[in-house]
Amino acid sequence: MISLLIDTSNRPLSIAINKDGYCLAEINTTVKKTHSATLMVYINELFEMTGYKRGDIDRIIVARGPGSYTGVRIGVTVAKTLAHALSIDLYSVSSLAVIAASTGREGVMAPMFDGRRGNVYTAVYRLDGKSFEEVMDAGYMALDTVLEHLEKYEGGIVLSDAQEKFSGNLDIFTHAIPRISAVEKFESIIRHEDVHQMVPEYLKISEAEKNWMERTQS
Repeated sequence: MISLLIDTSNRPLSIAINKDGYCLAEINTTVKKTHSATLMVYINELFEMTGYKRGDIDRIIVARGPGSYTGVRIGVTVAKTLAHALSIDLYSVSSLAVIAASTGREGVMAPMFDGRRGNVYTAVYRLDGKSFEEVMDAGYMALDTVLEHLEKYEGGIVLSDAQEKFSGNLDIFTHAIPRISAVEKFESIIRHEDVHQMVPEYLKISEAEKNWMERTQS
């Protein structure tokens, strides 16, 4: 099984080619660049490194969000386009689950992205070997609410990119960035998608969408 994996949900970019769940080649960046300008370039570099051609890929796994509206759309659009063009299966994984899987840690952890105004996008997971359990559903919520919930679990930690600025008071966290090559260790978090029906999972509508809905409903 040859998999192409893509995560452009936030400022970091992570792509990989795995064989039978093990990474053959990956590119992970945390520099601030436009993913739309670099993603296909990096994917082509993976093919050059591995010697594979696009027709060798059996499935595509993409991070479906939450994250940057633009970033999530770029990854999902490229994944859907390639899956359709190559007539191969499309799978998705939560961007939050990617962070947790990337750490190589066990225990309870809450990966977070800043959601502005003291809110975050987050979930709480418990990892144990190959077991991956969601103990608090992914959502958009107040940072203080998440931290209070995390206190219920001994040794629970917050995962975040050290370069991300939070609008809430987040003083203690463990630095973590996505390495999407790691997600195939946890098949339970990977979801099969209809290539025509799949949509990003933002967890919160954008301000533009909110304003449009208010105008159309008034």
